Amino acid sequence: DTRKGKDEAGLPTSAIVHVPAPGQEDRLARLAPGTAVTARIDWERRHRMMRLHTTSHLLCHVVPQLVNGCSITPDYARLDFAMTDPLDKEQLTAAIAALVAAAHPITVASISDAELDANPQLVKSMSVQPPRGTGRIRTIRIGGEGLQPAIDLQPCGGTHVASTAEIGAVVVTRIEKKSAITRRVTLGFAGGASPA
Repeated sequence: DTRKGKDEAGLPTSAIVHVPAPGQEDRLARLAPGTAVTARIDWERRHRMMRLHTTSHLLCHVVPQLVNGCSITPDYARLDFAMTDPLDKEQLTAAIAALVAAAHPITVASISDAELDANPQLVKSMSVQPPRGTGRIRTIRIGGEGLQPAIDLQPCGGTHVASTAEIGAVVVTRIEKKSAITRRVTLGFAGGASPA
């Protein structure tokens, strides 16, 4: 498994920690620095996460509020929006389904730190800021071909599908009032399963 690393104070870092499966500790202990290894991606798991992650971008378009929490798993995604208004599961599901059906392309680009400073509205997260200092910040654009405005454009280092059509059928499975100022929206695959 993988997860983000933590520093000495227990705060998340940008480091990715690879966690061995149970029973592999002895095998890993025998590895020396520089040893060649072969890694395999669990494509089914990765693709499910790519689809839900991309859907979370669509949800940010449908619910244009700042995000103050997020979690993406192979089975569900949840976003916490800084808002007080109620949300409707069926309306959100229908809006996302329309964006998926439109087969919008997803493109990767980058902007400079200065360009991000000039466009702070691109950052949708209240708690996580894009990494700076390398000279370029990776962005994801959904739609917006030609002169058309993008469905979503924001800094993001996550994995995404190539087109919204690749997402397949997803639904809003739950909406919760987490606090006076937070609404949590949970997304899942329609029928609880991932289409092939």
